[in-house]
Amino acid sequence: MNTINPTFKALGLLMPTFFLAAMQKPFLNLAVFSLCLFLLAVSNVNVKIFAATMIPVLLTSVGTFYTGYRFQSGNGMPVSELSFLLADRAAWNGLTLSSRVLAFAGLGLLLALTTDRVRLVQSLNQQLKLPPVFAYGLLAAWGILPVMIREYRQTRAAFRARGLRVLPVSPSLLKPMLVKAVRWTEALSAAMESKGFAGNASRTVYRPVPVRRRDYLFLFIVALGCVGIVFFP
Repeated sequence: MNTINPTFKALGLLMPTFFLAAMQKPFLNLAVFSLCLFLLAVSNVNVKIFAATMIPVLLTSVGTFYTGYRFQSGNGMPVSELSFLLADRAAWNGLTLSSRVLAFAGLGLLLALTTDRVRLVQSLNQQLKLPPVFAYGLLAAWGILPVMIREYRQTRAAFRARGLRVLPVSPSLLKPMLVKAVRWTEALSAAMESKGFAGNASRTVYRPVPVRRRDYLFLFIVALGCVGIVFFP
């Protein structure tokens, strides 16, 4: 998955979500989630990051199951499957909702953990003709984010040094960061103008993101799988 073109990967992983959202097939959702886990395992993703992101996903899935089990409407449950798989409509409803959370989360994690964010923006700019203004804006925002995190920690440390206790989302703590963020964006805009940046000007690509046969094959396999989802028993 790491070698697939980011744009083709994003389109290929977005495609099944529309089919799964329109269906109430929990075992299909669990099958998609299991496939995502397998692809993540063979893609050598960071285990710590994966484990940290799976904790809220599992908690959300368990909470969604209980909500669906406790407040089920009784509509849309396939009687044929219900007769020999689950004898309780409420359990079927909870399993449908919770498995959908797992399937969507698995597809999202598969994209997020196997794709470089800078390469994704470059691919969107080259393959989908994303305007350079938006592309450079996304890259600049991601570049500023670590600086904002560092400034946040320094501001909290400054409050503690003065013996002041503030909440993590206190306005007195966030206001200086907002002012600094505005100044950073103004400095970035001035730097881009001084370098002659213009969004409508033609420019060459320093790091091209190629499209290979494997990318078209990946998109074709996913599309074929989506067609199979429609006829999944």
